[in-house]
Amino acid sequence: MLPENLMQAAMQVKSALAEHDQKLVLAESCTGGLVATLMTSLPGISEYFCGSAVVYRWDTKMKWLGVQQKTLDQYTDVSIETAREMALGVLHQTPEATLSASITGHLGPDAPAHQDGIVCIGLARINRREHQIESELIFAESFQTDELSAQMDLSSPDNCLLTLRQKRQIAAVHRLLGLITTYSGR
Repeated sequence: MLPENLMQAAMQVKSALAEHDQKLVLAESCTGGLVATLMTSLPGISEYFCGSAVVYRWDTKMKWLGVQQKTLDQYTDVSIETAREMALGVLHQTPEATLSASITGHLGPDAPAHQDGIVCIGLARINRREHQIESELIFAESFQTDELSAQMDLSSPDNCLLTLRQKRQIAAVHRLLGLITTYSGR
């Protein structure tokens, strides 16, 4: 069973995509396809959802999405720079998509202290201007999932069996879905 708050957030994304006639594609790393699972659980979503590239490892990010080796070497995969390249790369690879979202990070355990629980999210869209089509980045930011989790109050009895990593994934997915809803009409 998928968490109710995530299902509600996914339904809001579907409504926003429909309202603004957008088609979404995702690039997921640390969430491992959870966002795609939520989206594809909604009836009729195929009108608005193109798919998701689960790019967990560096090599896959580079080969599937065109993330630059120098970006990963300089900033690692837990970086806004990588999230940007993922969002633009997956949008480029999916011609019917008009909006993309990416998420990458380190949800632990055993993460380096400066990366522990950090996720980076990127959003990009297609602009059609006078016979030209171009991609543009519209959002890129990092978040501490423990702070996001605390805001969601994941301490309820229903969530008591979740691991720290799972709570972090839920918080990260919830934030990503909220951002997609917000930016789908801009």
